[in-house]
Amino acid sequence: MENLPENFYVPEVGVDVVDCGRMKFALERTPRIRQRLFTGDEISYCEKYRFYERHYAGRWAAKEAVCKALGCGLIQWNGVEVIRQRRRAPYVRLMGKISDFAKLVGVREEDISISITHSELSAVAVCQIRRNGPAS
Repeated sequence: MENLPENFYVPEVGVDVVDCGRMKFALERTPRIRQRLFTGDEISYCEKYRFYERHYAGRWAAKEAVCKALGCGLIQWNGVEVIRQRRRAPYVRLMGKISDFAKLVGVREEDISISITHSELSAVAVCQIRRNGPAS
């Protein structure tokens, strides 16, 4: 990964909304899209629900929100994994190019917080990056 300009700005907050109907249409039209966009654990999590498209939409919104908060855009489709443990808030694991980018701008996985919500129609995710020092 190339070096960033000295004045590169990390937004530290990102939000995204995904239409659940469009997600369902994409999943039904192109079933293999699951493997391109999501990790095996994410697929297992989403597929156990009756309205699986809502959970996929929430995870996709979270991936987009994380990339927006980092300021990198979605440079790798499955470079952000949303992990959910029972009775705990979801959190993320970064991989590949997105992990490399986060290291380059000084962001650790434990600095990243996400929140996801969904309804019948849409899923929304917010990401916040916590910094110990002054903002970049």
